[in-house]
Amino acid sequence: MLASAFAFAAVVGTLAFRLAHGEVVTKSRATLEGLAVAVERTAAIGAFAQDRVLLKEVVDGLARHPLVGSIAVLGPDGQPLVHRQEDSPQRSGTMVVERRLSSPFNAAEGVGTLRVIANDAVLMAGARDEAVARASLMVLQTGALAALLYFAATQMVSKPIVQLARSLERIRPGTAERLPTPRLHQRDEIGKLIRGANSLLEETESAIRRERELRAAVEAMEAQYRQIFDATSAGIFVLDADGGLINGNPTVLKIIGSALTEVRQLRGQDFVHRVFDRPERVMQMIDESRKHGETVSGDLELLSPDGASRWVHCLISVQARRGGDAAREEFIEGVIYDVTERRVGELAMRQRAEHDPLTGLKNRAACDASIDRLLAEASAEGGKMALLYIDLDGFKQVNDTLGHDAGDQVLRQCARRLQAAMRRATDPVARLGGDEFVIVMPGAGSDDAATAIVAAEVVRLLAEPYTLDDGRVARIGSSIGIASYPLHGHTRRALATAADQALYDVKRHGKNAFAVAGRGAAST
Repeated sequence: MLASAFAFAAVVGTLAFRLAHGEVVTKSRATLEGLAVAVERTAAIGAFAQDRVLLKEVVDGLARHPLVGSIAVLGPDGQPLVHRQEDSPQRSGTMVVERRLSSPFNAAEGVGTLRVIANDAVLMAGARDEAVARASLMVLQTGALAALLYFAATQMVSKPIVQLARSLERIRPGTAERLPTPRLHQRDEIGKLIRGANSLLEETESAIRRERELRAAVEAMEAQYRQIFDATSAGIFVLDADGGLINGNPTVLKIIGSALTEVRQLRGQDFVHRVFDRPERVMQMIDESRKHGETVSGDLELLSPDGASRWVHCLISVQARRGGDAAREEFIEGVIYDVTERRVGELAMRQRAEHDPLTGLKNRAACDASIDRLLAEASAEGGKMALLYIDLDGFKQVNDTLGHDAGDQVLRQCARRLQAAMRRATDPVARLGGDEFVIVMPGAGSDDAATAIVAAEVVRLLAEPYTLDDGRVARIGSSIGIASYPLHGHTRRALATAADQALYDVKRHGKNAFAVAGRGAAST
């Protein structure tokens, strides 16, 4: 900064030197012109009278002035009347002052010329000394002012700012430390800067304190939610859009029968296909939630390595959020509750409600519902359906001679033999009550070979001996009446009437055979 100030002072000094030099030269010319004017009238009289003595006195008087280098009084013809020269200055570039001399009696008449030539050495020396003096003074003033300004700036601005910066470096954000305000800077810009910095420090401390309080609250809330997440009786899991496990709480592992140590192994895997017995049902629930934007729920069976039936009530919700690149990111939230006990109870209740407690076959109500459903399907698809009514022959004698327990054993064995005779395990077989049974064959007609084969097989199987628990042997037979949709009727009641009529036709013609409704004769 000082170097710049002195460089500026040098430039200012140079300008001052040139200005002072020009000013001295101008003053010198004015001085010479004043001398010429002072002796102009006397010189005019001497020139008019051609009085060289008078002219010489005038010239000698002027010559005594230090600025005068040479003097001459010229006549009208330009020839010198009087001439004096102290040295031999060069005319080229010197200062020359000339005054026209007029007649004392007629101002319009010229009688000569007064010529005064400056002394270059004295003129230049004086101009140089004056210019140097002024330039030196200017340089000194500028330098002194620059030094003063530098000192003032250093003490009043730079030094406080440096101290302020060092103090700021030492202050830790968020603490109660503040910058002190020097007494001399209470009301100036430095004081304003310090007050502004302290205000910023206060705001920073307040913001950090609020952030810490908020972080503590968030951490406490996260700990509370984590405790709830880990301790809740509901299993909670989060899947990515492909069904891979992102996270799950310990309860979900307990429900699905996995050890807590397996959570890391499960992450990223296809959770849906690994856990649920019917993953397609879960994917259907996910699609439904995605489509409608609602939570979808339902009972689902879990895969069970040990064969035990385990059921959960599952709630599925598809969520979407924006990622860092503004892309739509989708994830799946799931909640499961263990409902195995309820589900097993419901299945047991349904089993009791729909099945015969002795044989395990469907009961009359469940059989009627199945027949109605299959008739509706056959009607809609233009298909057919056969109905086989079965009545045991000689069963009453078993009860009367061997006892009711023996009769129950025979009925249970009959149920197993009927199921063995079916072409498909899904074809309904039911006990209507007592010793009456029914077989439903969807897609088959009364004249189909498959129907006759099943009927003949049933007659054969039921006619085989029945070995009881106590070793005794029981023997019975069976009569079967067959009716089919749409040949013998379009309703369950109509088909039942037709099959029942065929059944009694068999009993009237010898039993232990089967017959198709409307034919009259039994087929064996």
